[in-house]
Amino acid sequence: MGLLYQKRRLKVNKIKRQIAATRANLQRIRILLSLIMIIAICYGGIKILKLPQWYLNSEKLSAADPSVIKIQGNVITPDYKIINMIRQTQLPYTQIFRLNTKELENNISQLQPVKKVYVRRFWFPARLTIALDERTPVFLLAPNLESEPNSALCSDGTLIDHDYLPLNPSIKAKKLLTYGVRDGFDEVWDKKRVEEIIKLVKAIEAYSGQEVQYIDLRNNSDVYVMLKEYLVRFGEINDTAMKRAKWIASILPQARSVEGKIKYIDLRWDDSQYFRLEGAKEIKNEKNQKQKPQEMKPEVQQAPLKQEKIQEQKQEKPQEQKTQHQEQQTHTHGDEILD
Repeated sequence: MGLLYQKRRLKVNKIKRQIAATRANLQRIRILLSLIMIIAICYGGIKILKLPQWYLNSEKLSAADPSVIKIQGNVITPDYKIINMIRQTQLPYTQIFRLNTKELENNISQLQPVKKVYVRRFWFPARLTIALDERTPVFLLAPNLESEPNSALCSDGTLIDHDYLPLNPSIKAKKLLTYGVRDGFDEVWDKKRVEEIIKLVKAIEAYSGQEVQYIDLRNNSDVYVMLKEYLVRFGEINDTAMKRAKWIASILPQARSVEGKIKYIDLRWDDSQYFRLEGAKEIKNEKNQKQKPQEMKPEVQQAPLKQEKIQEQKQEKPQEQKTQHQEQQTHTHGDEILD
């Protein structure tokens, strides 16, 4: 019995050793396969990262090929100016996800109409999308009505050169007459000054119900605003500008009822408004005749002046007759005293 038990035990141990050896071999195989798989993945990853689809094609980029680069949002800025800026930028030859586009954004931002630049990167194949946020032109500057605009003025005071003109028809900008020079120096535009003009234009359009055609700002102290029907002599844009603009609502109906052609509507003063007819002379108050010419202000509307003159002449005749009658009575009374 003891011998049989020993044989059986040896047989079981042998089987256990075989199972353990098999498990060890399987474990070694699994480790080896894992290493092979890791190496293959790394090798494959390196190969994939080195594919040309991860890199921007410099030739297509310089040629602005739509498959490599797209430009969006440029209503004022022409494509060729943006492409020139792209060509001037030294983009590193690297994978698209590692590409730093800060220098490209800064270069494109130097263009006058551009307010902000967004460069978006797309992977596999590598390509760029340049989205522009442009400034809004509000005025077209010209020295006179006959001349074409030589520049555009944006709401923040930025000037856009003639290179970007004419503007897209979708942009509604009003013509502003200016020589571009003030006291021997280039005229200075800032955000505050432009906002004052915009505010005045909106007020005049709101109170008149008409669109402003152009603003004559060649003389800062004597500004003219052209409406659809009449020319308005507005004077200086100062603290009383908004108050004077309100008078348009009440003076336009009177202007339409006037016989004769109106040269302009005068709104230079906040306490006096009048019409200037073609060929008519200004009538100034006698009390103000000793004042300086720029301080002279008419007290009546120019339109009814002719009627007022006729009425004054009619009133003078009865007064003269009355005076003559009084003199006769005086002389008669005097004769009676002498008798």
